[in-house]
Amino acid sequence: MPTRLHIGGVPEHFNLPWSIAVEKDAFGQAKIDVAWTYFSGGTGAMTKALASGDLDLAILLTEGYVSAVAQGLTAKVVKVYIDTPLIWGIHTASPNVHSVQDSSPRNYAISRMGSGSHLMAMIHAQQLGIPVSNDQLKIVNTLDGAIDSLVKEETQLFYWEKYMTRPFVEKGLVKKVGEFSAPWSSFLVVATAESLAKNGESIKKMLDIMNERCISFSSNPDAANMVSHVFHMSHEEASAWLQRTQWNDGYKISRSQLENAQHALEKINIPSSHISLEHCLASWMTFDE
Repeated sequence: MPTRLHIGGVPEHFNLPWSIAVEKDAFGQAKIDVAWTYFSGGTGAMTKALASGDLDLAILLTEGYVSAVAQGLTAKVVKVYIDTPLIWGIHTASPNVHSVQDSSPRNYAISRMGSGSHLMAMIHAQQLGIPVSNDQLKIVNTLDGAIDSLVKEETQLFYWEKYMTRPFVEKGLVKKVGEFSAPWSSFLVVATAESLAKNGESIKKMLDIMNERCISFSSNPDAANMVSHVFHMSHEEASAWLQRTQWNDGYKISRSQLENAQHALEKINIPSSHISLEHCLASWMTFDE
């Protein structure tokens, strides 16, 4: 009887290797049935699904994972997925906003509390010395919801991966007024403690398969065409994204990067220094000191 694992990720180019692997039944020989679900609500939606037991694993933003664990999520890192930091585009549709530092009042569109669009906006604002209150945060659920909110000027700023928002910029619906990156890896694969206890061996086998699939995908001469076709990016954009994106093919994680995320969250009033980083790792994970 195959082991069934439910895993979720955002509907973005990073996760194309997963959807291709599931489509081609790459896990069947290992007797693993992987059910893949795209979560347009992002990390915030997936942490809720992990907590409720609807997901066994999820591909989460690093800062979103640390924030969720700080607030009680019992899940462990089973793999670093993407080593390179995410480049967040900062977007608006307001004619009065030309920079994130403009002094005019603004509301922030966020997909969910605890999502990257929430946490990274707050981390960036804190670094710039810009005060932001909770009533300035407007939950829009999805990328489409954010664009609609910006166009209606219900919100004035929105943080999202810059290539995923590029089509809306090209259509003139919104404009990009800046970029922001944080000093840590962008995505982690995490699993609930219950799933690890029950299916740890199958989870590790699945990850071993994905290591090979991601290496194969990143070196595939046709990868840019696949990304361009599925996510409506130009071939030039897809190629540029692939060149700067590094998939992790091992089981080590940087302690300093997790500590950087902890410190950043502390500064936006999400206490996380109490987290034991050792307890956040699956048994096969080690720190890359």
